Amino acid sequence: MFITIAVIFVLLATFLLIIVNMYSDYVSRREQDTRLISSKAKNIIAECEELLLNQSQVAFSKTLVLVLHYRIIRALRKRAIDPKARDEVRERIANEEKIISEIKTNYQESTSFKAPDNDAMAISQLRTIKRLRAIIKSEMTSGVPLNPSAINKEDRRLYILVLKVNISNLIQKVFEMKRLHQIGTCRQLIDRGIGVIKAAGVKDGWLTEKEDLLTNLLNGINAESKGNNTKDKKEKADADGQSLADKDDLDQIFGDKKKW
Repeated sequence: MFITIAVIFVLLATFLLIIVNMYSDYVSRREQDTRLISSKAKNIIAECEELLLNQSQVAFSKTLVLVLHYRIIRALRKRAIDPKARDEVRERIANEEKIISEIKTNYQESTSFKAPDNDAMAISQLRTIKRLRAIIKSEMTSGVPLNPSAINKEDRRLYILVLKVNISNLIQKVFEMKRLHQIGTCRQLIDRGIGVIKAAGVKDGWLTEKEDLLTNLLNGINAESKGNNTKDKKEKADADGQSLADKDDLDQIFGDKKKW
């Protein structure tokens, strides 16, 4: 009888130990998942705040600013899974909602293109635009409370902005190659720029103006090259003519003497 009770006790203890271990593993996994979700949310918030602080690089529309603030709110709500962060999250969400209300009422947007001054700035702008377009697509699938047509319009604006950054940077290189008299490279860059603009099929005043500029530059280079070729041919012909005249003079001086 005693042995039976002891066996039952051991089995119960073993069963309880298994239950405790399972519960401990569950709590550990839940805490790990909570930390992971909270960490991802923090990274999203930090990225949005960084982009909002660097609006000097790329012109932000009202729609784009709202998308970023709504993304911050969504990330904050995910952070609320952490009990330690709930009070902070509640205050941040209330503050973000006030900011959104202010933006909807008073935001003065300026979407004029800011041409890059150099390669480094162009690369930085392109990276920023790439991040913004990825965020817009992500928020559209997440159900951001904005008109989908407005978001699509903003994505289209950013796409055109990529073209403008690339064309602006290309034109700077064209003038640099022209200054260095690297006409072949210059012509290749111009052809590439005109091809990109035509292939894009975008109706935009700035791009049309730059296409005309590149076309005029190409015509000027071709005319200059043609003029130089004509000049070279004339100089070569004059040089050949002079050589023949000199040869005749030499023949007369050093040729066979006639007997007088």
